[in-house]
Amino acid sequence: MLITPLYESHKNLNAKFVDFYGWTMPLYYTGVIEEAKATRSNAGVFDISHMARFLITAPSIDFFDRLFTNDPRRLLPGKAHYTLLCREDGGILDDTVLSRLDDNHFLLIVNACNHRKILDWLKEHSTDEEINDVTGELSCIAIQGPRSREIVEKLLRVDLSGLKRFNLVNLNSIIISRTGYTGEDGFEIFAPPQMIMSLWNRSLDLGGIPCGLATRDLLRLEAGYCLYGNELDENRDPITAGLERFVRFDGRKFTGSEKLKKIISDGLKEKLVWFRIQEKVIPRKGDEIRYQGRRIGTVTSGNYSPHFGSGIGMGYVEYNLASAGNSIEIVIRNRSRIGIISKPGYTP
Repeated sequence: MLITPLYESHKNLNAKFVDFYGWTMPLYYTGVIEEAKATRSNAGVFDISHMARFLITAPSIDFFDRLFTNDPRRLLPGKAHYTLLCREDGGILDDTVLSRLDDNHFLLIVNACNHRKILDWLKEHSTDEEINDVTGELSCIAIQGPRSREIVEKLLRVDLSGLKRFNLVNLNSIIISRTGYTGEDGFEIFAPPQMIMSLWNRSLDLGGIPCGLATRDLLRLEAGYCLYGNELDENRDPITAGLERFVRFDGRKFTGSEKLKKIISDGLKEKLVWFRIQEKVIPRKGDEIRYQGRRIGTVTSGNYSPHFGSGIGMGYVEYNLASAGNSIEIVIRNRSRIGIISKPGYTP
């Protein structure tokens, strides 16, 4: 089992641990609901050092142009964007965040479950690029919530008022990126392991609340963000998953682009939707979704939301029934519960 540099701190905070793709990670500390509320009202601090980090040195943007769905030509130094890697048949290999540190250096954040797969994929498709796995050399914490900027500014003695969403600043050994996975304003801080330990402890001293993976999963679901292994996998494409805004053709030809164009021209059969149940019940992955008693899809993620005060979830349904406002039935423990398809969840 792998551990992050913050493992001993998690133990001292009485974290409940879980095996997450070979990593021993904190699931929660005081409780998921309490931590979610703290992030929404204050600031949650998350250890995300389990996620894979690759430093890529490329002589040109062509490498990214050939492989990624989002247009890397839009990615100026000091900026980041959400982008996907697909197979030739359009299946999603991973959803990632790519940051451009300067003209020729890029930082790619990859899901822990796809660490080795994506590293091998990139190396297989590289020519003159240098791809270094820096997961062990560059740790990361995320500080998310209304007080996140205040805490990070005090933590690093820096003015971040001019740093926009999906922009970053490089402070010698520390990279600050205004990104996150909770639906809140927030920052992700990348630093060497010894330094990240100090930043974690000081962020808690400044009022940040330690939060675990279960809390992060609930928050991303409230915001309607996809999770690889649930909403996304190699049998799903970004168009059906509702991520077409991150697929930019613009005369480009990247891996899977021709298949994705065909999916659009042929018309979708399914669509990923976000829904809210009218009761305090929890839908689970694999639960059946019905419309007027007929099966039309399957739940991919579900939970109880303290923000909405009810069960929420995501799932794939027949395309012609995927419109916001449609009433659906979620079969939970052999009993149908009424849900409403809505625009994706939480916004601050």
